[in-house]
Amino acid sequence: MAARVTVYSGRARSRAFRISRVGRIDIAKQAAQEARASAPVVTGDYRDGIAVVVDDNRVYLVDDDPDAVFKEYGTSDTPAHAALTDAARKHGKYRGWRPH
Repeated sequence: MAARVTVYSGRARSRAFRISRVGRIDIAKQAAQEARASAPVVTGDYRDGIAVVVDDNRVYLVDDDPDAVFKEYGTSDTPAHAALTDAARKHGKYRGWRPH
């Protein structure tokens, strides 16, 4: 007896995102703690702006400091600190800008 199974990729992906949501939040919180620990502190805005944002089934590691992008990736005058990027890379696949 043979069985035929149809896997609907959109539904499978949606269900996987739903099922893994709690685990991804835990991973993001751990990465946020690591990023805060390694972030350089002058005023504390960069370190204190690091947070986890959950939007439905999407989980983001963010920094709400307006200058975070310059501190994270560097400028022609300052080196990159990459606290968020390095923390994200330790915990899985990272797609995004690369610090110089």
